[in-house]
Amino acid sequence: MSRVLALDFDGVIADALDECALVTLLGARPLDRSVPGREQIASMRAREGGAYLARFRHVRDYSRLLDHFVVAHLPEGGRVADQAAFDALFRTLPAGHVRDFTARATAAREWFRTREPAFWLDLHTLYPGVPELLRRHRGSVVVVTAKDEGSVRAILRRHGLEDTVREVFGECARKADAVRDVAGRWGVSPADVTFVDDNLANVRAVAATGADARWARWGYQTPEHRAEAERYAVPSLELADLAALAPVA
Repeated sequence: MSRVLALDFDGVIADALDECALVTLLGARPLDRSVPGREQIASMRAREGGAYLARFRHVRDYSRLLDHFVVAHLPEGGRVADQAAFDALFRTLPAGHVRDFTARATAAREWFRTREPAFWLDLHTLYPGVPELLRRHRGSVVVVTAKDEGSVRAILRRHGLEDTVREVFGECARKADAVRDVAGRWGVSPADVTFVDDNLANVRAVAATGADARWARWGYQTPEHRAEAERYAVPSLELADLAALAPVA
C-alpha cells in the first residue's frame, strides 16, 4: 500500500444519488425556499412518473463534474449509449447555459446544506468499509472530488471522520494535476499515491502520473466502461478489497 491515499467522494466514499438528482433538478429552475426539502424530494421522485430520476441515474454514470448533470434535462440524455455520445451531447449546450445551471445547482446545494442540514446530510450514506478505511489511513488521506469542499467536510464531520482527511481538493476537474500537486507538497513520488475513483477516465488519467490508480467498481459506471477497463487491464477494487488496503508502517 502507498503512503498517500487519494479518494474520490461521490461514488467512492459516499452515495448521494438523490441529493445530486435534486440539485440537478433545481439547477433548471428557481428554488422555492418555502417548500421543505423532504417535500421536494418526494416531488422529484414522482416527476414525469419517475422518468426524471431514471434519466438522471443514466446520466450520472457518464458524468465527471456537476456541470455534466445538466444533460439530465435533455430527453435524449437518457438514451446516450456511450461516453463519446454523452460528451458530444454536452458540447452542444451553450457555455452560458451550463454556467447558469451549475450556479443554480450549487446555490441549491448550499441552501439545503446550511438551512436544512439534517435533511441534507441524510441524503448521503457512506459505503460499507469506508469509515474503517479512513480511520486506518488517518492523516494520509486526501479527497479529490468534483463536489465542493464544504459539503465534503460537513458529511465527514457528521460521521466523525473529518480529522481522518488531511486535504480536500473540491470542485476538481483535473485530478491528475491534484495528485501531482499532493505528491510534490507532501514530498513523495506519485508512485507513493494510491488513487481510487469510480470514473474510469479519471483513473486512466491519474495512472499516467505514475500513481497506483484503482477503479472503484461499486460506484457509477457503464457496461462500456467495464469493457474498457478489461481491455486495458485497469486495476480495480471491490468494496470487499478495502479491508486489505493497509497503510505503510
